[in-house]
Amino acid sequence: MSVANGARVVLLLGAFAAGALPARAQTFAGNEIVATAASDLATAIATRHAEFEADHAALAALVDTVLLPRFDMQRGSRAILAEHWESSAPEDRERFVAAFYHYLVASYGDLLLYFKPDTLRVLPFEGDPADSPAHVRTIVRLNDGTEVDVDFVMLERSGEWRVVDIVAEGVSYVKTYRSQFRVDIATDGLASVLEWLEDKAAPRADTPSR
Repeated sequence: MSVANGARVVLLLGAFAAGALPARAQTFAGNEIVATAASDLATAIATRHAEFEADHAALAALVDTVLLPRFDMQRGSRAILAEHWESSAPEDRERFVAAFYHYLVASYGDLLLYFKPDTLRVLPFEGDPADSPAHVRTIVRLNDGTEVDVDFVMLERSGEWRVVDIVAEGVSYVKTYRSQFRVDIATDGLASVLEWLEDKAAPRADTPSR
């Protein structure tokens, strides 16, 4: 996997790896959320790898269960659509949130099959744990051994912290997709983008499933 793909894929990789933090380091709920998700994900992949490899629907269900609750897809989608969010109908906003999520799962979900416990290392938290947004800093190890700095940007809402952006080597996935979709919407309209996302997310005839 290349660094460029890492910047896009790491949303799904959520290769949340647990790691003990030094006793003197600041504690932050976001780091704990990442660690818990890592443990759940690593256990599932290790024990059900053959099943997930043969059944893409089962892998998608794992993402729904383990990763999706840790992300605020609505806030992330709103940031991606930017000015087009406010000008779009409520039903189109909901459609975009769902279509974009399923597009990510369909496009990059299989990369979870290569997840290993040492793929991602959570670093000690720096800053004020009361500040929002906050960054959970990690190191992602790619298949070729390259290490990439990846920040999970988290926001708090009603006492709950969720990921709203991923920044890999200084590249924000929100800004990357915002730039892409802004051009596409200006050229062909939001409806065209929604159709494209839904088409990419649709199950293919050759997709293994039960």
